[in-house]
Amino acid sequence: MSQSFNADAFQGSFDVLFINPQMAIPHFAVQSIAEISPQKLFDQGVRVVIFDKDNTITAPYINSIYPTLCSVIEEFRNVFGTNLHILSNSAGTNDDPDFRDADAIEQNLSISVIRHQRKKPEGSEDVKKFLNCKDNEVVMIGDRLLTDTLFGNRSGFLTIHTGILTLKGDNIPAAIARFLENQLLKVWKLRGITPPSHPLDTITLL
Repeated sequence: MSQSFNADAFQGSFDVLFINPQMAIPHFAVQSIAEISPQKLFDQGVRVVIFDKDNTITAPYINSIYPTLCSVIEEFRNVFGTNLHILSNSAGTNDDPDFRDADAIEQNLSISVIRHQRKKPEGSEDVKKFLNCKDNEVVMIGDRLLTDTLFGNRSGFLTIHTGILTLKGDNIPAAIARFLENQLLKVWKLRGITPPSHPLDTITLL
């Protein structure tokens, strides 16, 4: 399914660009979640994992795990069980009538989809009500800096930025925004801007 214009992300981008760019800088960056050990995350204090969906664990708008990630997703399921979730800006939102897409994803992926009113980078209140843990025990993993990373950092979560899985079927505006975000990230890092401090920002991922 497609998603409507994300006004919250548009507004959030101005806040980051002109006020607080560190909120869009992830604590860690990986090419894919295959570079993360679920057991190591758990052993070092992570208790809840939240994934973005499209181009993080599935191809865009496809409701099945990306083939190269099947084994690591199974590891995540085994380690985190019911504390493994998806937070999408399409499924589980007002763009998803009767949450039909969220239900289909849960059926196909065996991972719960968090229902929420406001899209990332907003919606922290809805998500925190859903979770039963401390903010600093949560990790947010996704491919977009101005939605996934910004949301996670604002919420007090550990943030991990991933590369994309495929360009096939990608939303063109999202692809353009992602490219620009990644260019800005390079500039911010050259300027010495670092992500917000987090108790788990020195852990190892693999």
